[in-house]
Amino acid sequence: MEYRVSYEHSFANAPDDFIAQVPSQVVDDVPVNVPRALVPEFITDLIQKRSPGISKIRNLRLL
Repeated sequence: MEYRVSYEHSFANAPDDFIAQVPSQVVDDVPVNVPRALVPEFITDLIQKRSPGISKIRNLRLL
């Protein structure tokens, strides 16, 4: 499945400073068998694997 998300994140060199805001991003390759309650956690893992420079993600919203 494909989801459009919004979130803030910090970089690996400053993990406690949330300085980047992503207003809209499409995340695909989410399997349809992932329970709805676990989708945000699954998307967070996908984003962090895809972008290793990202340390923490907060305020993740499904749009």
